[in-house]
Amino acid sequence: MKNISLVCLLFPVLLHSQQFSAIDEYSLNTPNSRTRSIEKLAEHLAEKTDTEVEKLRAIYAWITLNIRYEDNYPSTNFWATPEYIEEQSAPNVLRNRIAVCQGYANLFCALAKELALPCEVVTGIVKDPDGSIPRLGHAWVVAKGDGYWRLFDPTWGVPGPGSGAYSVNERYFMTPPERFVINHLPDDPAWQLLEKPVEERLFRESSASEISAYLSEASDEKFAFQDTLDHWLSLDSTHRMLNMESRVLQFNGSNERAIFSLGQNYWGLFYDLHRLLDSLADASILQDSFQLDTTWFLAQTDLLEQYHSRARALFERMETPERRAQAEKFYTPGDVAALLYKLKGSMWTGQFETAYHRHTELPTDIQLNELRGLIARADSAYEAAERTLDCNKIYNTCLEIWHNRSLVYIQFAQREVYVLERMLMEKQTVNITQTVSAIGAEVRSFFQKGAAEVYRMTLRPPVYALTQERQNSIQQGLISLRSCEIRARRAEIMPSLEHLISNQPFSLQKAETMLQKLADIQSTLFQFIDSVENNSAGMDKAFLQNLLFNLQYETFALQYNLGTLQYRKAWHLWQQARQNNTTAGDKGNIRAAVNQVFAATREAGNALNAVARSGELSNAHIEQRKQQVNKLKDAAQQLLEAMQ
Repeated sequence: MKNISLVCLLFPVLLHSQQFSAIDEYSLNTPNSRTRSIEKLAEHLAEKTDTEVEKLRAIYAWITLNIRYEDNYPSTNFWATPEYIEEQSAPNVLRNRIAVCQGYANLFCALAKELALPCEVVTGIVKDPDGSIPRLGHAWVVAKGDGYWRLFDPTWGVPGPGSGAYSVNERYFMTPPERFVINHLPDDPAWQLLEKPVEERLFRESSASEISAYLSEASDEKFAFQDTLDHWLSLDSTHRMLNMESRVLQFNGSNERAIFSLGQNYWGLFYDLHRLLDSLADASILQDSFQLDTTWFLAQTDLLEQYHSRARALFERMETPERRAQAEKFYTPGDVAALLYKLKGSMWTGQFETAYHRHTELPTDIQLNELRGLIARADSAYEAAERTLDCNKIYNTCLEIWHNRSLVYIQFAQREVYVLERMLMEKQTVNITQTVSAIGAEVRSFFQKGAAEVYRMTLRPPVYALTQERQNSIQQGLISLRSCEIRARRAEIMPSLEHLISNQPFSLQKAETMLQKLADIQSTLFQFIDSVENNSAGMDKAFLQNLLFNLQYETFALQYNLGTLQYRKAWHLWQQARQNNTTAGDKGNIRAAVNQVFAATREAGNALNAVARSGELSNAHIEQRKQQVNKLKDAAQQLLEAMQ
């Protein structure tokens, strides 16, 4: 009789082995190039399958043959903490190829869900072959294939020593519920998949034969687990957890491990949703085409808070010192408040990026105000986050805040510099100095705030390459602003200069005042050019070339203005001397003014040659400007000859 029973038990195992041999071999020979993401691996594993069960077999075979069990949690110092959850996440398990039970189950379900197969990670207790029950809980999998829920334990399915490293362990693949419950008891009785659930006391105190005998006895009242699960599947993720919580508390209300595990499940929901929202916010910041639904996003942050509150309420029911110590390793309410505010700040940063890249042309005042408003909203959220944020505990969150802040500060300042440069290019001279001064103060403020955030990013290694890039952007932005301020001073006086040159009678007093203004601008401009050229090491070559082009062209224009005004002065002195018959006595002053014309045209010509070497302007444009300079020089020469 015993031999017959053994054959009956082994028959499904042998049948599975023969039925899935081709899928097992295909899974075993999966190339590494197809394992670089969950999406690619799931797609590959499904290629040779026809049924949902075959897909589940391919997943089970690949995981049990490729993921190594490695327990790095001998104490409670790390187990069940946020760091543990991160390490046992499906992407990390796939990347590292090591896991404990939670990681095996997470990866199994991630692959199954990628193939549209319902799958859930189940937590509970297990019984070792010697009848002992480990202190820590265990995690396994239920997945639906071909219309039925199936039970899997990919952790226990890993081939043991001497069993053949490349042979699939059949025992924990689609194990019948009445056999699975002999050594696996889930916290939620629905996942026993039995009409007569086994209670924890019976599981702990009874042998395998006694549990089997209990299950074979008729029951007065059947547990409609299938209806329970169908209803459960119709709920959203939050109500699924609440629904499961009520069953767990009813079935295991005095079991601290089960209650802690339930709290950890809420924490898992918090963690998964937080990671999703964080990635979506990052996508909205980094991808111009990705736009976030802020109403939905804010609703999800509220849901995050609910998950955390429920997890904390369950953790507070812990009485044993060990469990209380474990619960303290989860995020505190202050931590969570900081994380939620940071998410909102990232959301507003993403909205800023969307608006920033939408207004690519010269922005209007309304558009600039929109960007200012989004920066203010993001700043408000980040400041609230920093009030309770512990950077020693959650450093990456702090780093992201500094990253996001510096990004928008620098971008907005650069956009305002762009506005100033366009105003100068389009020769908008009305109140230009006042405008540059007002905008320049805000630009400097944003660049300074950006520099402060970048500096914070450098205080703790590793120092990322983008910090140097942003420091360079700030330096270049401030240099561009200074260039605009100098150029604006000349642009501001141009209408008065043109009026002075063309007006009759000519005012020598006004000319001297204007010449002094131009000389002051010239001195500032030359000092600035020297400073740029002497400190150009490490500066972006394209930026430096464009900056020097603008400065050299500004030098040409300024020298041409100086030369023209000096010529107008010399001509006025000459005409006045002839009229007063004082030519002999005034020759020195006239000749000095003419020499100033020659000096200015020489400097203008040198500047034009530098502009020509940059290749930014056409030869025709350069030639036209040179003709203007030569014409001015010839006029001065003729005046000088007329005096002889």
